[in-house]
Amino acid sequence: MSKQAQGTSVAYYDRIGRVSNHIHDNLDAPLDLDTLADVAAMSRFHWHRVYRAVMGETAAQTVKRLRLARAASELSNSAIRIPEIAKRAGYSSDVAFSRAFSGAYGTSPGNYRKTGTHVALLEAAQAANAGAFPMQVRELPEAHALGAHRTGTYMGIDKAFGELMATLGEAGKLSEMIGAYGVFFDDPDALPDGELRSAAAALFGTPSEPIGTLKPMTIAGGNYAVLSHKGPYSDMRAAYDWLFGIWLPESGHELRDAPILEAYLNDPKTTAPAELLSEILLPIEVA
Repeated sequence: MSKQAQGTSVAYYDRIGRVSNHIHDNLDAPLDLDTLADVAAMSRFHWHRVYRAVMGETAAQTVKRLRLARAASELSNSAIRIPEIAKRAGYSSDVAFSRAFSGAYGTSPGNYRKTGTHVALLEAAQAANAGAFPMQVRELPEAHALGAHRTGTYMGIDKAFGELMATLGEAGKLSEMIGAYGVFFDDPDALPDGELRSAAAALFGTPSEPIGTLKPMTIAGGNYAVLSHKGPYSDMRAAYDWLFGIWLPESGHELRDAPILEAYLNDPKTTAPAELLSEILLPIEVA
């Protein structure tokens, strides 16, 4: 790649990163194409094509996906009334919200609240059923990583992954990445959402120097208890309640002093929420 072409590629990644950050930070604001084109500092005619090529979805699809993901979290983790959730998601009527939500999640908002995958997890916790879901114990080697760190609600880890991928793209390092984790350092029940620390971490075969805002990290090796999860990421809060409240006390294992990891096994941009595959990796000392 020529220096001129490389410089153009870097500029595009930087602009797309700015748009991605703006979307994440302004989900409650108007996010029309003209506004986002201004953020990207490109013409409306061209910039959305660049965005789609880099991100794998249009900007409008990103906005819709993130707003509906937040709505799913509010449906499964709160008692907020559906009309209010619909309004926050940018829909002027319950009917329009229900149509959009059903198209993405395969069921109506009301039915999702009553029967989503979080319900089975909550029921297992209420029944104190430590054997409700299969668990593995997996030994992982220590790994080298570069991390995009953030402070705020854990639901915002998607923003950190956007920063991670944009920065690695600018540096031409995406092809060297061998895996990725969401890394969670704090207990969400012990701290306010605004103080929770997390990172989107890209794994590499050898130690890396800092790149832009990305900092070198070491992912601790050792034994991890692994819970596989199929379904929307918003349902994983209930998975944590079952893991810590029911499974761990019955398992006989002690927690290790290392962050919790999440592995995302398919792409939320191209996978229906009900088909998303992920893993929660809990660091443990094997009894």
